[in-house]
Amino acid sequence: MTVVDPSPVNWLSITWNTMEEANRVDHDGIGQPSLAESWRWLDSETLELTMRQAVYQDGEPFNAGMFKLGFDKVQEWTNPHPPGAFLNFARDVTCEVVDDRTVRMRFPGGDSAALMKLRGMHLPSTRFWNEWGFVDPKTGSAEGHW
Repeated sequence: MTVVDPSPVNWLSITWNTMEEANRVDHDGIGQPSLAESWRWLDSETLELTMRQAVYQDGEPFNAGMFKLGFDKVQEWTNPHPPGAFLNFARDVTCEVVDDRTVRMRFPGGDSAALMKLRGMHLPSTRFWNEWGFVDPKTGSAEGHW
């Protein structure tokens, strides 16, 4: 894929209009489920998300494993978010698939911004990760500039 738009923030339009996230923000700024059907804090360090039954545009089913794949891919990078490190999950945060529709994230020490950070974690299909990804072909990196 070749992007012609020279704007340094064209990725915003591309990702927020072509990919889903676990949650979104409504017109009043309140977090609402998107690919996550619901979420709940089990304790001060454990967030459990129940995923919707959904299918990507390419026909691939979405499930809890896809959420974990997206989390793992983003955690590989030192600074994955162009707006800044405040959107990054701490290195010690973990994500576990409980079943086909459920994931549990552990935040040692807690993270009051976890739901806001999930808004910035895009959840594309495996085709995206396998064929395109966020890696810049010029630098070979996905660090903070896609």
